[in-house]
Amino acid sequence: MKPKVVKMDGRLEEFDEEKVYRSCVSAGASEEVAREIAREVASKVRDGMRTSEIRRMVLRRLRERAPDAADAWEFYDRVVKGRITFEDGKFIVVEKGRLYLGRQVKDVGKPGLSSVEEVRGILRELEEDFEHGVPVRTINARTFALFMGVLKTKKMPKEEKLKAIELINEFRVKHGWKPYELKRPLE
Repeated sequence: MKPKVVKMDGRLEEFDEEKVYRSCVSAGASEEVAREIAREVASKVRDGMRTSEIRRMVLRRLRERAPDAADAWEFYDRVVKGRITFEDGKFIVVEKGRLYLGRQVKDVGKPGLSSVEEVRGILRELEEDFEHGVPVRTINARTFALFMGVLKTKKMPKEEKLKAIELINEFRVKHGWKPYELKRPLE
């Protein structure tokens, strides 16, 4: 029987090793590294463990095994979920107000990308990061996290998502990277 873990809202849920695996892959870790981390974390999970503790274990291992994926995870948290993740994996949620994003400030509402203009602003931030010497691998991982955020958001209409993906791909091509291809049509 799988252990029951305590979610952020206090509900109990069966631990799902596949969720850990998918989260690592979505952050940009290789399938091999993601599988290793998922297995390792699964071996340490016990009844009553909080998902925040599991998250911290995953991030710690990602930092060791796939640092760019850990950075992309934190970037995704910031730009999509409206929360700031600290070095030790703890995070704070910024529900309302203003959030400093690299070299710009963003008004924060509910989590999730909601417009192509938000994506455009994030791409401007990534361009500035390039100019300020952030490593190419890091920027590449962050574009993947942004792409995943666009795919997962429920707040953006299909047409906006397609335009946002087009902008992300233009950014990638400009920097000599292959554009992302959709594996299945958007819903």
